[in-house]
Amino acid sequence: MKTKFLTLVTMLFLGYGVQAACTVTTSCGTFNFPNATSVSVSQSSSNGQTIAVIRDQNGRVLKRLRGECANNISTSCEGSGGDIDFCDAIPDSLKPYFPDCN
Repeated sequence: MKTKFLTLVTMLFLGYGVQAACTVTTSCGTFNFPNATSVSVSQSSSNGQTIAVIRDQNGRVLKRLRGECANNISTSCEGSGGDIDFCDAIPDSLKPYFPDCN
């Protein structure tokens, strides 16, 4: 029972530690990507029309924008992105059960 509890606590803290969210703002609106830890924007031109492709940290396409919406793009990302130290997040009473935290 204790092992199951500690496994559950570990999973919750690790899940909490990798939460992040990115926002992309254009003249056509704001787009939120709650599962992205970072985003990149690449722009190109086709037939005189600007095309912007927004990708996440794994290179997956999150959104394509065309024309006026593909200009004046700003991005921001918030969250820990996994920078949290697990040992700092658990109570001192549980640290003896985690060898890396001693």
